[in-house]
Amino acid sequence: MQGTRWKVLIAFLGTVFTLVVADEGHAQEPQGVKVDVSEELQTAQQVLATDQLKKALQYTDRSRDETIQEFLRVCNANGPAGDEIYRARHIHRLFRIYGLENVHIDDQRNVIGIRRGTGEGPTVVLNAHMDVVAQWPKEQPIQAFVADGRIWCPGASDDLIGVVQVLTILRALNAADIRTKGDIWFVMFSYEEQNNDMASPGAELFVRSNYPHNIDWRKGDILVQLHGDGGEGASTGSIDMEHTSQLRVFVPVDRNAWAGHAVDVLGHIMVRLSNEVRDPRAGPISNYPRGYEPDFSRPADLLYMNMAVVEGGQFLNQPVSEASVRLDLIAATEARLWQAHNDIQRIAQEVCQEMGEGCTYHYSINSKRGIEEGIEGWDMLNNAPARMAAAAAQALYGITPYIIPVRGCGDCARAYMDGMPAMSLRGYVWDYGNGRFEVGGSHPLVSEVRRKTANHDVTGSVDIDKIWAGVKQGLLFTVSYAGMAQE
Repeated sequence: MQGTRWKVLIAFLGTVFTLVVADEGHAQEPQGVKVDVSEELQTAQQVLATDQLKKALQYTDRSRDETIQEFLRVCNANGPAGDEIYRARHIHRLFRIYGLENVHIDDQRNVIGIRRGTGEGPTVVLNAHMDVVAQWPKEQPIQAFVADGRIWCPGASDDLIGVVQVLTILRALNAADIRTKGDIWFVMFSYEEQNNDMASPGAELFVRSNYPHNIDWRKGDILVQLHGDGGEGASTGSIDMEHTSQLRVFVPVDRNAWAGHAVDVLGHIMVRLSNEVRDPRAGPISNYPRGYEPDFSRPADLLYMNMAVVEGGQFLNQPVSEASVRLDLIAATEARLWQAHNDIQRIAQEVCQEMGEGCTYHYSINSKRGIEEGIEGWDMLNNAPARMAAAAAQALYGITPYIIPVRGCGDCARAYMDGMPAMSLRGYVWDYGNGRFEVGGSHPLVSEVRRKTANHDVTGSVDIDKIWAGVKQGLLFTVSYAGMAQE
């Protein structure tokens, strides 16, 4: 059963083009550029009609318990970023059991294996990152478990769900004995979570080791990262511009403990930043003001702003003369970021003037990263693999798909910076098996005890029903794009 609301994903970088689902009752569709996927849809539908692909999809539904158990075992093989050797060895063993060739762990602890094709089609690299934010040493045991329809363990949704999706695609291909024309590489990246300045050294080593002699996007090869989402479209791995900055406010404190001081000033500034600088279009659609219709006609104006760390005094009942907030600013162009910097300083100056004599501020830009330039010859929106991924989603779920040139993951950005375009599958489809599915909606936690959960916390969890749409879209895309070999 399909949802009855818009499904829109907003990209904060590059030019954003989307294919958007418009249900009856909406009078106006946001502006965008539609990409013709009719040819790719025909191919995907033909592959979907084959006995082999039907068998693979049936296996995916039938083996859900096996997949969940595999998820738990991957969780328990702890893999903190930069020290993933236990998990790498576990996946290395699975790759060999599942019949991949040239299985090895490289110098960055990436795990790589190849499923050979007949050599007549493009190479598809299916990947996920196996590391998680380091909560404890790899030697300390983790006991993953299932409760409330979710799998619970650190990093469950970022990105162990992607790891399990990749492994499930591999098992489904084997179960249905599907042979492809192009090679399929299965790669688990390391060290994505500690990606300072988009380092992602696992992805960096892989691309530099294999592009362009083994994998070349100019010949149609493509890197696809699974990250838990799936069923609606694809993001094509471009790079955003990101600045981090800090605003510090100084106010002299007099003998009156309840007089206006630095925290008061900073509070007024932050309210105005939220109302005047933060862009409501750069967040989930659930955050839009009522009646707000996003305008995609000027995507370069999009700005994401996160007020991440606020600091003041360490003691109660004592006014402070200095307070600060650290900011993350992300946009498609550097010009948009400088506009935001100017707005922030203007607001700080105006609030200080209202507070009175002696109020001053200091604004510093602490880091800049990202590039505006694209890869020459690569169309971030209208390219063959993205069209096929979108068509696969439409063939499976009947949804008008979207393609957006948004950075899907840190590894995608790193690959892109090294000259290799990447793509990740996107969408919020809950597939319950046997043809039952739901688009969008909300799946809140049932247990009050476990209500607090986060990607990067020891209480991390993921909805089990979120696994399967990405598996099925990835499976159909891979076979359709690499080409099904003749029996």
